Amino acid sequence: MATEKIDPWSSTQAFDYLRLFEQFGLSHISDELSAKANFHLIRRQVIFAHRDFDLWLKDALEGKPVAVMSGIKPSSEFHLGSKLTADEMIFFQKKFGAHVFYSIADLEAFADNNLSLEESFSFAVSNLADFLALGLDPKKSFVYLQSQEKRVMNMAYIFSKRATPALLTALYGQRNYSLYFAALTQVGDILLPQHRDFGGPKRTLVPVGIDQDPHIRFARDIAFKEKLLAPSAIYHKLMRGLRGEAKMSKRDASSVLSLSDSQEEAKRKLASTLTGGRATAEEQRKLGGQIENCVFYEIMRYHFLLDEHELEKMRQDCVSGAVLCGDCKACYSKKVLEWLAKHQEKKKKMLPLAKKLLKKD
Repeated sequence: MATEKIDPWSSTQAFDYLRLFEQFGLSHISDELSAKANFHLIRRQVIFAHRDFDLWLKDALEGKPVAVMSGIKPSSEFHLGSKLTADEMIFFQKKFGAHVFYSIADLEAFADNNLSLEESFSFAVSNLADFLALGLDPKKSFVYLQSQEKRVMNMAYIFSKRATPALLTALYGQRNYSLYFAALTQVGDILLPQHRDFGGPKRTLVPVGIDQDPHIRFARDIAFKEKLLAPSAIYHKLMRGLRGEAKMSKRDASSVLSLSDSQEEAKRKLASTLTGGRATAEEQRKLGGQIENCVFYEIMRYHFLLDEHELEKMRQDCVSGAVLCGDCKACYSKKVLEWLAKHQEKKKKMLPLAKKLLKKD
C-alpha cells in the first residue's frame, strides 16, 4: 500500500482519511473526549482527529493557562474554509478562556504566492476584520504580521539548527528553500505562545485542516528537541470546492464562497453548487438524493445549520426523495444570504480595529 502524501501547499489534494490514522499516527476523538469538548464540529465529525487534544483539554478544564494558535495566508479574501478554522479558535477562546495567537502569514504569501508585503497587507486587514466580525475577542488575542514579529523570526532562525535536509525532505519533499524557511517560520508561530514574553511553556492547541499536518509534526519535533511542550492539534476535513473539487482553494475564485461576495454573486454560486441529485426528478423521488456527494449539504452542515434537528430534517428530506435539490437550495440559500449580509455589516465596523491591530512599525 502506497504511503499517503500530505502537501500543505497543494490546492488540489484529496485524502483517504482512514489511512491517515495508521500512516501518520493521528488519534481518534473518543466519545468521552467529544463530550468534554461539547463542540458541534466534533460531534458531526467535521473535526475528526487530533494530537494530544486530551492533554490540552485537561489543562483547560483545570484552569491552567492554555493557548489556541493558527493563522492565515493573506493571499485572498476570507472564504468558508478560512471561516472553519476561525470558528474553532473562537469556540475555544470563549468556552475555555484560551488566549488566541493569530499569525497573518505574509511571508508565506510572498514565498508561495509571490505577493509583496504591501500587496498582502490589504488582504491581511480584510481577513482580520472578518475574524473579528465572527466573534474574536481582541482583548484575549495576540494578532500579528509574520514580517513584523521579530520573536517568530528569531525562533525560526534558532530552530533551523534542529532541521536537517533529510528531515525537511521527508516532511515536504523537494522544495525551494523559501518554502522550507516558510515552514520554519510556521514552527516559530506555533511555538510563540511558549515564549517567555507570554508566560513560558503552556499547552497550545492548533486547529488546522489535515493538509497542514506536516507543519504540526515539524513543530512537535522541534518542541521536543527544545524541551518545550509539544503543541496539540485538532484536524478538520477539508471543505470541497463548490463544484466538488477536493479542496476549496483561494487559487480558484469560482470554487469558493467568499465572505466578501455580493448577494448576487453568492446567490449565483450557491445555485451552481454541486448537489447529490439523481439524473431525473422521478429517479430522485424514488431512490432519494445522494447526500454524500452534496457540497451544498456540506456547507450547511459545516457552517449554517447549527441546530441538530434542523440539519437532520435537511438530510432526511434529501435521502427520502421528499425534497428535490432545487427546492432544497431555494429554502436554505436564504439562510446563507441573510447570514452573509449581516456578517458584512459587522465587518465594515471592524475594519478600523483591524487596521489598528496590524499597524506596521
